[in-house]
Amino acid sequence: MRSEALDITLTSRKGTMWLILSGPFHAEQVPGMREKIVGLIDDGTRKIIIDMENITDIDETVPAMFLSLLNVVRGKGGDLLFVFRNDALTKSFSPFKSLFSIYADEKAIPTGGLFSLWRKRGKVLSRKTGMRISRPIAIVLLVTLFGWILTLFLIINMQHQRIRQQEMEIRTTNEWKRAATIEMQKLRERIKPLEQLGIVKDNAPKQGP
Repeated sequence: MRSEALDITLTSRKGTMWLILSGPFHAEQVPGMREKIVGLIDDGTRKIIIDMENITDIDETVPAMFLSLLNVVRGKGGDLLFVFRNDALTKSFSPFKSLFSIYADEKAIPTGGLFSLWRKRGKVLSRKTGMRISRPIAIVLLVTLFGWILTLFLIINMQHQRIRQQEMEIRTTNEWKRAATIEMQKLRERIKPLEQLGIVKDNAPKQGP
């Protein structure tokens, strides 16, 4: 296929879609290229490798177009890889080199996997937040955070048990007080006839007028 002097060859290799480009890549070719790649993504393609080693000239809008497509394909669980090592493309892509997966040739491309995809997504996140966290530090932070959460849970659980114990003690005390009051009332009723006969004197302190 030929589009305004930009040669495009589309081929599938081991389940991966390859776009091999050669010639000048100008701004007027950006919409057509974007439409083609979006079509591949919509058709279910999740790994696309774009070989641009034979690109002779490139417009500054091309890397921005690929950056937007990168977010689209990664949002669907895929990835977009690039193959080139010529100076013109290296200079054009240099502001985004930490975001793109760029390889010198086909042999340099790793077999891939979940960790590779996760690592690249981590680069996108670090680019947006301005922070880079190495994996060992991330693990330490996760373990520390888990420890804090576990400690907080234990403290809350201990406080809850202590509150329940105090509630039980208060309930037991109130029940004992209620039972003692009833027993005192019964005793007073029993000795009341004896007080009337003068056998037992009421020694309880009398209330003032």
